[in-house]
Amino acid sequence: MKMKTLLKSVACIAAMSATMVYAQVPADQDTITIASGADNAGLLETTINADKDVDNNRINPERVYKLEAGFHFVLTAINVNNETGTIRIVGETGGKKPVIIPLTTNSIGPGQNKVRGSLELKNLHIQGRDDEGGPWTNYLFQLFGEDQSLVVEDCFIEFAERGFQLKKVTKGLTMEFRNNYFRDFFVMGQQWSGNVFDAKEVPVESLIFENNTVSNAGVALLMQNQMVKYALINHNTFINTSTYLNLNPNWYEAYITNNLFYNTNTMGVDSENILNSPDALEFPIIAIDTIDIKVGKAGIPLYAMNGDQSAVIAPYNDVSNYKVYLADNIYHNEATLDPYNNGDYSAAFNDAPESYLNWFSPGPHRVEVPAKFTAPREDALFSGNAGFKKENNILDQDPGLGMQAISVAAAEQLAIWQRLRYEVPTETRVPDMTSYYFGDFDPKTIPGIETEDADGITKIADLIEDFSIASTFKSNIDGFSIGALHWTAEIDSYDPEEGLSKIKQGYDGTLSVNDLAGPNSIFKLKNYPNPFDKETVVQFNIPTRSHVRISVYNMVGVHVATLVDDVQAAGTHSVKWNATDLESGIYFCRVEAGSSSQTSKMLIVH
Repeated sequence: MKMKTLLKSVACIAAMSATMVYAQVPADQDTITIASGADNAGLLETTINADKDVDNNRINPERVYKLEAGFHFVLTAINVNNETGTIRIVGETGGKKPVIIPLTTNSIGPGQNKVRGSLELKNLHIQGRDDEGGPWTNYLFQLFGEDQSLVVEDCFIEFAERGFQLKKVTKGLTMEFRNNYFRDFFVMGQQWSGNVFDAKEVPVESLIFENNTVSNAGVALLMQNQMVKYALINHNTFINTSTYLNLNPNWYEAYITNNLFYNTNTMGVDSENILNSPDALEFPIIAIDTIDIKVGKAGIPLYAMNGDQSAVIAPYNDVSNYKVYLADNIYHNEATLDPYNNGDYSAAFNDAPESYLNWFSPGPHRVEVPAKFTAPREDALFSGNAGFKKENNILDQDPGLGMQAISVAAAEQLAIWQRLRYEVPTETRVPDMTSYYFGDFDPKTIPGIETEDADGITKIADLIEDFSIASTFKSNIDGFSIGALHWTAEIDSYDPEEGLSKIKQGYDGTLSVNDLAGPNSIFKLKNYPNPFDKETVVQFNIPTRSHVRISVYNMVGVHVATLVDDVQAAGTHSVKWNATDLESGIYFCRVEAGSSSQTSKMLIVH
């Protein structure tokens, strides 16, 4: 049966139904299976909501709600008080992901799901819009309370305006996202939505965001004014995100590695807004700041502040204790974005877009595009602190995406949309975004294998899009492809624990000295001999004439030598380095030219 016909019949059933049903199970059963199909419309949420006693306490706070394969039609919202437990909704594995579809009743869609407790979602397909095309009440889920956790794994979620609101978890928040695809998180009316999660201004104990894809979003990972004690952002693919990746979280320990940033922050940065940011500095793709009371007391855990909450205390107030590793990421913008970036649509500037946002002063303001990978604030942290390490990031080099992310037609419509967001008075057109979406943006059709009107998928690679990249772009850290691995068969052999171990080895500099910059390096940086006693020759390639700096650092990040610091012509060059006066050990050689850099390891053995 075609999905449009099925949804129409289910909507009629829902409109005529005056009562809800829920699955009858023994009170002590740990797992309950939720049947799918039109006859069970409303069964999922009513079964979850009904598990309570006369005092509204959860009878089974750790119960698993296991969804059969098929379609689960939602008529109302999940709304539970489970502060000491976890609501677990999991899909039956081994076949197609169960599909959760919100339906309207008398033109009113289901309300916002609210969980006063922790939440775990696994192996699900969730439609973020109802059968009439309306959003599922802004956020899909809100979490409340203290010391709560959110786990989202192996899920496919599309069309949502916002995913998960976590701002009301006031302390002890942990988040774990693995192997998910958040597809077409696009909002026509404004650029600040389109969030996978919103955790602004609350302290985060840990964030694990690994092997996820996010497409057509706004502020994908909405964090701002808070301390993040631990973060692992690894092997993710961000495609066509219009606004900031995040809004300035304050990392204590963070590993941002092996990610593909492809057409990220396509709107750029309003130059006037830069002057009014917390540090009066440009917001880059990777925003990093130190932890200070200026973050706001609500965003810092009590254990990190003094008694009157007037200052951050040790070890969080000492930047020498921080660990930040930014390595083996790719950042690239397609040429189809050039007309917008070059000011072709702008009347005020001939080489940049224009903004008339009147937050601080009337326009026009110059829009800085494309967004920088790191900005002066971040660069100063990496160059001045041993705990901040950056290497092997590939900038301005096409990784060979398996498909075109933004066509010429879609890029023009995106430019119109962005100009409307910047309130350009002469922009009166209404953009047609149909060519911009990867899905068909129709909640009445369910994706299948290479189609947009079928009955579900088993794995993310079944979808019509292809976000794999050229095979030469491999991580120096773990040898896997950069970006989310669910677009290749590599996801089946990836071990998260082993992956984290290799990331920490890379940070600590304990990899083999022969594990040099990979073949995808535009600089082809190497030295020979390696290991060496007194002298070695450093060889490098410069694609275009530019200012080149080659520096050497020891294991704790102290600068020990500058080998080159001048303009070099395009081509292959070499420089001899005498290290007689240095002690034996591992050293790092870094070449920087323009906005790109590459690091290799070398070993001195006297």
